[in-house]
Amino acid sequence: MGRFVVDGYQMCALHERAETLLSSLYSGPIRNASEQAGLHPFVFEIHRRIQTLTKRVDHRLAPNPYPVEVNGRTVRFDVSTLPEYNRVSSFLDEEAVIDAIVSELRDDDVYWDVGANIGTHALLPAAAHPGARIIAVEPHHRNVAKLIRNKTLNESDSVTILPIALSDHTGTATLRGADDRPGYGSFSLGDDTEETVADVPVRPGDDVIADGVPKPSVVKIDVEGAEREVLDGLSETLAEGSIRTVFCEVHRHEGVDESDVVGRLEDREYDVSRITERGPTVFLKADRTESKRSLPLL
Repeated sequence: MGRFVVDGYQMCALHERAETLLSSLYSGPIRNASEQAGLHPFVFEIHRRIQTLTKRVDHRLAPNPYPVEVNGRTVRFDVSTLPEYNRVSSFLDEEAVIDAIVSELRDDDVYWDVGANIGTHALLPAAAHPGARIIAVEPHHRNVAKLIRNKTLNESDSVTILPIALSDHTGTATLRGADDRPGYGSFSLGDDTEETVADVPVRPGDDVIADGVPKPSVVKIDVEGAEREVLDGLSETLAEGSIRTVFCEVHRHEGVDESDVVGRLEDREYDVSRITERGPTVFLKADRTESKRSLPLL
């Protein structure tokens, strides 16, 4: 997993061994015959159920707090729920993103983690860069409680938690999701196809800065479909060039057009590239064009 290693839980996860075994068995002629007989959906559902069961067993066997090492420092996370365990043990296939954030940060940076969830993308960079100031923005009350717990576990005094959602306006929005447990990663604002979780305050990032929250030099955005609104709410700060780098997850399954997000960043003089992708989700890195970065006052 790159620079991240699990400290004290080195055995091969049961669900990974099950995945390897099932994949080797269900391949070649067996899979072809299954597809021809119309049995593939049935076999796929059995596969999914086995994976869910083995992940639950892994969760029961895992240490809690769950230790992860970054740059020689150990960070511990409360993994009381299965979504938390899945998030911390695998980073949900986002280790390349966390690695890019850790590599980009400097000890004099102010880093905003927008959509911080339980804190993996905030506390690991905080451990790697003790001098950086971290603002963890997270509106879901259960995730906020776990953020506080994980911050306390690691004595991360450089992390400040901001329990709101960022958007392009001031007001209240409905946070929705299919699972209300901490660590669940698919909460969205205003999607009436999901159950209501909570009404949360929303504010533009520019207004938050005007109220005295430190201006970011690096921003990570993971907001399940509200990417454009968050960027628009930071339009003044982005235009002035004090934000050196933006990491942004684009959730195409939430109706977000990647080219729309890229266009917003390029219009504000950022060079945009892909870090990686996971299914319909694309992970972008946008660097302020060198000649357009804000210059220090003399």
